[in-house]
Amino acid sequence: MPPTPHIAGLAHLTDAAGRLLMLKTVAGSWRLPGGPALPNESARNAMAYHVRRDLHIRVEPRFVLGMEPIVGTGSTAYLFACDNLQEDDIARIQLPSGTADITAYAFVDYPGIAETVSPHEHLLITGAATALRAPDGH
Repeated sequence: MPPTPHIAGLAHLTDAAGRLLMLKTVAGSWRLPGGPALPNESARNAMAYHVRRDLHIRVEPRFVLGMEPIVGTGSTAYLFACDNLQEDDIARIQLPSGTADITAYAFVDYPGIAETVSPHEHLLITGAATALRAPDGH
């Protein structure tokens, strides 16, 4: 039986210097903030929920920067542009405790994040970098 298609909402969050927020997992890989949607939940709402749950900050998605299939799953990941995080937002970030798979976070420059990032997230990140450098900004 083929896998059930799902969607995931991911956040493109940057600091004042334009560096991208990435989360380090227990396995040592890096990923974007966000996560899978529940049945009948939008990718937009899933992204906002996972960021609030995992980092203890609220973000408002502005627009979709890109979407990529997650190979082998039948799922699709949507990347949402959000406003730059302000210093007080960054100061409020708290990583989850207990059973969560997130061990650290870092703000990183493009494109030096290709290693240990999933192929679909790497495509989303590089696509976002190109789109955000476009003359019209979208």
